[in-house]
Amino acid sequence: IHEPARPAPLRLSCLLLVTDEHGTILGIDLMIGRRQGSGARGVEAHKGGTESLAPRAYGLLCHSMICPMGAGEPRRPRQLTVGDVHLHRDLGALLPRIGVKLAKAPMRTWGPRPSFTFASLRARVCHVCHRHSFEVKLTPCPQCGAVLYCGESCTRADWRRSPEDVSHQFWCPRLAQFMGRAAELASLPFTYTAETTRETFNKEAFLINRGLTRGYWTQLSMLLPAPDAPGLLHGDGPHPGPLLNGDPYQLLQGDGCCLMPPMPTEAPRELFDSWQEYYAWRGLGLDSPLAALLTFPLTAYHIITRLVPQFFPKLNIQNKRSLKIHVVEAGKEFDLIMVFWELSVLLPHVALELWFVGDTLPTKWDQQHFTLQRDGPGVSVCLGPGPKEKGTRRDLQIKVSARPYHLLQGPKPDLVIGFNAGFGLKDTWLSSLPRLQVGGGWWSQPGGPGARSRAGWAHLGLGLSFSASG
Repeated sequence: IHEPARPAPLRLSCLLLVTDEHGTILGIDLMIGRRQGSGARGVEAHKGGTESLAPRAYGLLCHSMICPMGAGEPRRPRQLTVGDVHLHRDLGALLPRIGVKLAKAPMRTWGPRPSFTFASLRARVCHVCHRHSFEVKLTPCPQCGAVLYCGESCTRADWRRSPEDVSHQFWCPRLAQFMGRAAELASLPFTYTAETTRETFNKEAFLINRGLTRGYWTQLSMLLPAPDAPGLLHGDGPHPGPLLNGDPYQLLQGDGCCLMPPMPTEAPRELFDSWQEYYAWRGLGLDSPLAALLTFPLTAYHIITRLVPQFFPKLNIQNKRSLKIHVVEAGKEFDLIMVFWELSVLLPHVALELWFVGDTLPTKWDQQHFTLQRDGPGVSVCLGPGPKEKGTRRDLQIKVSARPYHLLQGPKPDLVIGFNAGFGLKDTWLSSLPRLQVGGGWWSQPGGPGARSRAGWAHLGLGLSFSASG
C-alpha cells in the first residue's frame, strides 16, 4: 500500500505584535514557515538578520495606527520601543516618514512586569455580519444593549430571522432582563470591585501587581506562565495524580504569603447567602482575589443549598447523604479540579461524586476515577474509589469522561450542572436533551455567590445552568 507523503508541518517563524503603553494589542502579524530542511524559505529568510522584517513591521505599525485592533480612534505614538535589536536598527530609517520617534534602545526583556502587561480585550463584532469594530462603527441594541450592529440593515435582518425563536425580536426582552443584572456587580463586597468592573480593567496588571503569576492563576492570563508554573491538566505530561497530594489549594498560591487559610476543623453552622459571609467564615480578607478561582465550587454550593430547594423541593436534597453531580461541557472548571475540595469542606457530611464530561477534555483522562480524602492537615489522592471512613464522609469522588454528554453511560445523577452557557449552541445539544430528562428545561441564573463573582471577573453577566433529576 502506497501511503502519500505528508506535508511538512508548519511552524510559527515570527510574531509581530504592536501594543500601546498599557499592553492593549493594536495589531498582530504572523509569519509561517516550514521546518528547516523542508525547502521552505520561511525560517531561513530571517536567519542572521531582519532586513525583510522591517518593511513588514512598518506596514503593521501603519495599519495599527489607522485601524487599531483593540478598537478606538486612529492614533499615532509619540515614541516606539522595539523588542528586537536588529529590527530596532532597521526601523530607524523608516519611522521618520510617519513622524514617529524611535526609542534610543530596544527593550531588554519580555515578561510579566507591572510596567508592561496585556490589557484585557473585549471582542466587538457586528452580531450579523461579524465585521470588527476597527472596520466599522458598532452600535448596541437600544432595548437590551447585549448585541452590537454595524448598521440598520443588520439590525433589521437580525430582528426578522426565521424561525422566530432565533430572531432578536424573540431574545431581546430576555437579554434585557439578563443584562439588567449587571448592576449587581457593584454590590459585591470585595475591595477591588470598582477596579474589576470598570470598562478599562487591566486584568494582567491586577494579577501581576498581586504576585498571581503561577499555578492556577496563569490560566487567567494571556502572558506566558512563570518558569516554575506546574503543568496544567490539559498538558502532555504524566498523570498528575501524585502532584495533587497534600495541600489541595497549593495551586492557588501566589508569590507572597499563603492566600488560602488552613481548612476549618468544623463545618459552618449555617448556610451562606453571600461572599461576605463565606469570606468571614473562611478567614479571608475582602481584598483577597480567591473568589475568581473559587467561583466554581461556590456556585455548585449555591445550587445545592439554595436553588435546588427553591425549584425542586420534593428532592429534599439538603438531607441527602450522597450526591452524584455531572458537570457537563467541562472546560476551565476541570483545570481547577482541586479547588472542588472546598465542597467537601462546606458539606462535610455528604459523600460527593463529581463526573466531569466533555468532548474537549484531554483523552488521557478519559474513564479516570480517583478519590480525594482528608489526610491530617492535607488531602490524599488515590486511584479508584477510596476506603470508606467511619463517622465522617469527607471524601470527594472524581470521574472523567472525555466525550459528548449524550454518549456517557452510567446511572442517573442527582444534579447536572453546566458552567458553559454556550452548551446549547453546540451540535450535541439536541442529542443531550433526552439524557437531561428535565421537564422545565435549564435555568440561567446570573445571581448567587459563584456566578456573580465570575461575572465580575469577566466583565459580563455569565450565568450558570443546572438541572435536577428525580
